Amino acid sequence: MKIDDKLVKNSLRAAIDLSVIRKEGKKPKVRKFDESVDLIINLKDINLNDPKQRIDKEFLLPHEIVKNSKPNVCVIASEDILLEAKRMGLDTLSPEELNNLNLQEKKYKKKFVKKYDFFIVEDKLMRDVARILARFMGPLGKMPKPFPAGYGIISNVDELKTAVERYKRAINIQIKKNPILQVKVGKKSMEQEKLFENVKSVIEFLADQMPHKYNNFRSAYIKTTMGKPVKIDEDYLKKIGVKL
Repeated sequence: MKIDDKLVKNSLRAAIDLSVIRKEGKKPKVRKFDESVDLIINLKDINLNDPKQRIDKEFLLPHEIVKNSKPNVCVIASEDILLEAKRMGLDTLSPEELNNLNLQEKKYKKKFVKKYDFFIVEDKLMRDVARILARFMGPLGKMPKPFPAGYGIISNVDELKTAVERYKRAINIQIKKNPILQVKVGKKSMEQEKLFENVKSVIEFLADQMPHKYNNFRSAYIKTTMGKPVKIDEDYLKKIGVKL
């Protein structure tokens, strides 16, 4: 599959334009919330029964999805790391609170894990986290990963601060059971050039992981939360009236 910069930019512009509600005889209407922008890539000719062809990695985008915001993380730690996380205004879980969570019903644990995009865990608590939450984190790709696959396992306050900064730009790229990737690459409010650079970085990273590069891409789309998916394809863009 051929993907060049101009094609991606035109597809991105079309996806954002199509997110505007247009009805005949009425003014265009923009939704009242800042929609996310997703990239969807369908893959082909890969064997996910082969562990070497699966991907489970935290990837850093060039630009923050939401500027100057805290990442949606929960820090599970003790002592100095726990105190620093609280000082930073992050959600936290102490060892005692983790043990209390273990006493809760299965549905409560599921809800807790779904609440966060990532978890940052002090290394000495990873065994307890795995015992209590792995069955809920694993299927969602939220199990904390050590560097270089991820940034979620730390041992001191400095590593906490570094991890928090990274998670402002991090997304989880996981292809394990199905040959499809759908990830959030930004918000509609972002500058389109920065959105484009985020999209391009994911496309290039994924192609680099594939045995036959772009030839393993079956199709790719860009869509906003409420908008119609726009295929990254020249013929499709011409069909919907996009000027190339």
